[in-house]
Amino acid sequence: MGEFLPFLFIGAVLVLIVGGIIWSIVAEKKRREALMETADQMGLTFFKEGDPDLLSQLSSFKLFSQGRARKMKNLIQGDSGEVKIAIFDYQYTTGSGKQTKTTQQSVALINSIDLICPDFRIRPEGLLDKIGGAMGFQNIDFETHPKFSGLFVLQGSSEEEIRKYFTPNLIEFFEQKPGISVQANSGTMFFFRPGKRIKPAELKDLLAQAYEVFGVMVDQA
Repeated sequence: MGEFLPFLFIGAVLVLIVGGIIWSIVAEKKRREALMETADQMGLTFFKEGDPDLLSQLSSFKLFSQGRARKMKNLIQGDSGEVKIAIFDYQYTTGSGKQTKTTQQSVALINSIDLICPDFRIRPEGLLDKIGGAMGFQNIDFETHPKFSGLFVLQGSSEEEIRKYFTPNLIEFFEQKPGISVQANSGTMFFFRPGKRIKPAELKDLLAQAYEVFGVMVDQA
């Protein structure tokens, strides 16, 4: 019996691996169908495989230029005439070997000519960012708002323009939104939580949060 134990072990491992793959495929199918149903209820269009042309157009933004094997799927779009929205799953891979990491997150995109702002990126600050800041990597802090500076990394192409744009009202708004990330320039804004994919039931909430940020930013103009 003992001579068969290695084969039984290998068989059990294979069953677990195959079972995990099947479970993942089924879960993804159910999630996709639920997202499609919610999009339909909201009067929005759904594209299972995303839009390669749209992904290519977004490559100038930091989020869509890092890593490799970049993929967009479960794209949901709407157009009111003045505002265009898109919500989608996005993933990319960094590192290699044992250090390989694939990041997946849900992203909300809003396009509008009413949005006038400098090119900037804001994201949660981590320990490595604090070390990087001490080494001179860009992180725009505000001495008048230490809470904001402790919560977020703020970067962009023009520190002067960003400091003018980030008024006390905007800074204090972001202080109440820990954990979010926003990337924007005039006409375009992305909203997401790093490494977090939404559940279908959270779709409306994600869009509402993105619109809230968008509204505050538009008021800055």
